[in-house]
Formats: sequence, C-alpha cells, structure tokens
Amino acid sequence: MTILTKPNPKASITRSEYELGVFGLVGKTFGLWRRNLFHYTIIVGITGAVLVLIQTFTLLFLLGNTGPSYLDFIGTSPLDAVISLFLTTEPFQIVILIILFGLTIASLIVYSIVAGAAIDYAYKDYTNPGSGNISESFSFAFDHASSLIGTQLLQSLIIVGLATIALLTVAISSLIMFAMLFLILYISVRLAPALATVIVEDQTTITALGRSWQITGGFFSHVFLAQILLAFAVLVVDLVIGVIAVVILVTIIPNLDVVLVFATITSSLILSPLNYIYLAVLYKDLEARGIGRKYVWWM
Repeated sequence: MTILTKPNPKASITRSEYELGVFGLVGKTFGLWRRNLFHYTIIVGITGAVLVLIQTFTLLFLLGNTGPSYLDFIGTSPLDAVISLFLTTEPFQIVILIILFGLTIASLIVYSIVAGAAIDYAYKDYTNPGSGNISESFSFAFDHASSLIGTQLLQSLIIVGLATIALLTVAISSLIMFAMLFLILYISVRLAPALATVIVEDQTTITALGRSWQITGGFFSHVFLAQILLAFAVLVVDLVIGVIAVVILVTIIPNLDVVLVFATITSSLILSPLNYIYLAVLYKDLEARGIGRKYVWWM
C-alpha cells in the first residue's frame, strides 16, 4: 500500500539571493553604482546638468541677471518646489511663481523619464549583469513616459495635499499635525517603489501606486530604515567626494567660490543616480519577499 504524505512547504522554500537586509539593500545599491558608474553618470548626471543649463538660460532670458538666483526654487516635482518656497521668507511676484512652476513641471517630465531609464538599466544589470544598455533603457522609458510622469506627479500631489492639511492643523492641535506628518512619512515609504513597478511590471499610474502599496505591505520599517541608511551613506560619500574635488581643484582654480561650485556639480553628477538604482534593488528585494510569502501566508 502506498502511503501519501503531505508535502512540507518549508522544505521547498529557500531564501532568494535578491532578498536583502537593510544594509544589504544599501550595499547592493552602491555595488551596482560602482560597477557602472560611467553609464549611470551619463543617464542621470549628464542629463541633469544639461537640464540645469537650459533652466539657467531660460531664467536669464525671462528675468535677466537675477534669474539664475531662482534655480534653487525649481524642483524635480511639485513637492520639491512647494518645500523650497515654504522654507524661504522671500516674497515672489506672481509672474515669477508661474515661471518657476512651469520649469518645475518641465523638470518633472525630464526626471521621470531619466528615472525610468536608470531604473530599467539598474534592474537589467542587477538580474543579468552586463545586459544593461543606455539607449535601450531610454527608449523603454520614453515608451512608458506617460505612466512615469503620471506616477511621479500623483505621488507629489498626494504628499503636497497631505502636507497642506498638516499645516492647516497647526493652529488646531500640534498632536494632529504630528499625526499628519507621520501619515505623510508612512505613505511616502509605501509608495516608494511605484516608479519601479511601472518599468518592471508595465504598470499604469494608478495600478503602479496600488502595486507599490501591495508589495511594501508589512515592510514599512524595512524600507524606511534602508532609505535612512542610504541617505546617510550618500551624505558621507558626498562629503568625501567634495573634499577630494576641492583639494584637486584648488590647485588649478584660485577662486574658492568657483572651486566649491565645481565640487558640488561633480558630486551631484556622480551621486545623483543612487536613488534610482536603489529603487530597482528595493523592488527586486520586495518581489523576492512577496514570492516567499505567498507559499506560507496561511501558516
């Protein structure tokens, strides 16, 4: 007589190589970045530098010599712009606000596509080393431009809306305001991989946000701590690169202010791709964890 035994699901489940801890997420991000630094600099850094030049000339043309002083108020999303304007006490004419808003929207469009290209390149290189291709990644991002732009815009509008409500609650109750700030943080973390789902899963704007919410379920602290660690690591590396750049450039350029500007630009060119690489690594980590969970959700 044949005896049938119930299979043990645990026996067939192994930890995926893509399932990483907090330090692993950051370490893998820097590993991919270091392996193809030149390519990432082209995808994100050079594109960003060209965009800043275009913005500078636009401000010069529209506002004269004072125009470039408003560069700091142009963000890559409405959220960035709102935060920049909120943190300043400088009064703005309505015409200047309109110009800054228009340039911010243009920046959002460009950086959404750049983000898509960087994520696509990083994801392919991560899962199949050496398979990343710059032109193919940009082409793929352009094909998904509407979803990328819509996702980036909707994420920003959600956070801006909640931030506005938080500010309005200041006069009512500080407790409510802090609760709103935590809600903003929570939602930001839960929606973090949304752009990656557009690229990897071919999701549209709404479904990308929903999918991001789904795969981050139960992993808030995991994603949040990784983002904090990444920000700290980037800050340290930024400082190191800046010091090295200053030491080298100060022997060539006698003006310290010019040296600091070039050092800042150099650091930005090199480090700007890291956030997008992290999104690709984070998505793969959450995907691996999701696959593992679906076999044991009932246990």
